[in-house]
Amino acid sequence: MQKRLNEIKERKKTLLEELNGEVTEERMADIEAEVEALEAEEKTLERKLNVRGKLEGNIEKPDEGGETEEEKRAAKIKEEGRMEISASEVRNFFGVRTRSTTIATDSLAKPIGAGSVIRDNMEGVSSIVDQVYVSDLTGCAGFEEPYVKTNPVASERTDGTAGTGSDPEFRVAAISPMLIDVTSYVSKNISRLTPAAYAQKVQTLALNALRRKVGKLIANGETGKFNGIKIAKNTKNENIFKTYEVDSNVIGAETLRNIVFAYGGSEELGANARLFLTKEDLAAFGNVRGTNEKKAIYEITADPGNANTGTIKDGGTIVPYTILSGLTSLSKSTQGAAAIQTMLYGDPMNFELGLFGPYTVEVSKDYKFAEGLLTILGEVMAGGNIIVDEGFVVVTLKAKTGG
Repeated sequence: MQKRLNEIKERKKTLLEELNGEVTEERMADIEAEVEALEAEEKTLERKLNVRGKLEGNIEKPDEGGETEEEKRAAKIKEEGRMEISASEVRNFFGVRTRSTTIATDSLAKPIGAGSVIRDNMEGVSSIVDQVYVSDLTGCAGFEEPYVKTNPVASERTDGTAGTGSDPEFRVAAISPMLIDVTSYVSKNISRLTPAAYAQKVQTLALNALRRKVGKLIANGETGKFNGIKIAKNTKNENIFKTYEVDSNVIGAETLRNIVFAYGGSEELGANARLFLTKEDLAAFGNVRGTNEKKAIYEITADPGNANTGTIKDGGTIVPYTILSGLTSLSKSTQGAAAIQTMLYGDPMNFELGLFGPYTVEVSKDYKFAEGLLTILGEVMAGGNIIVDEGFVVVTLKAKTGG
């Protein structure tokens, strides 16, 4: 077989020399046909030689006392400081016996696919962070917003006599910066294992975590650091919000109307106001039924473009709402020794959110380098306060009195 292979190679050389000269179309066709036949024969002979070599290699030979494959491999590791195993050697190296497998074989490791898009969960961010008044306070150590506390009152005056003095009162709402951050870690090798962009997704989730925290601070605040609606005070330590007290945790047929009428001045209901409440309290409004026909008192319509917002209709009164999980549910509260602040109602533009710089999300390879982790740090420096006197009503469950 080897002799014939050599003859085929020599014949190919002869044909190649012939092509260097002038060749007719008819002769060219003959050469092409002969080359195809030679190549086919050559492949057949090579396959036979390959099979023969494998068979001869499987015949056991007497132990000549030379180095085994394991010893050769160990020497190579010692010499080069590394080990290489080809794909064809993997099974034999680990002592795994091979057998014929099909796609139906249980032990066959089948390829696993992965989507390139990471789906979000149902935990969103309350729209309150986009509904309030946002100001850029970059470069400021703090900020103060003046507002009117009380208006002057006009009175009758007799000509020739002095009128009764009535001066307006002004107050100042201070906004101080508070650092808010979120830290996450993700393997730098994760991109090798999946087409999904986990690192980028973690950055997005970090930003959402910051916004979610800011939303809760807008509602609840943090004493001495962030003047949220429930604890909003001016520089004289006076409350800027208005408290509307309820005697029970039961949301009834008149609850929404009473909240609406508790807001605003003596001659208005207050424009552009909306109700901020938990999902549980929204469901409690939906569960209120009439006494006769047992029909729903409140008609709740979610915004098709933003499921976090919608409207509650009570007869001719339509009240916009925003779901905010950071609040306390009135319907789930138990009356106790202390009053409990629950829902909020007011114009969100009456609250100023000051950003002392933009939201930032940074990725560092240094901090957890030895562990092969990327550090993702999201930060924002923000502050806030109500900037209109009694700009929000805080629905408060009264403290329990008596025994």
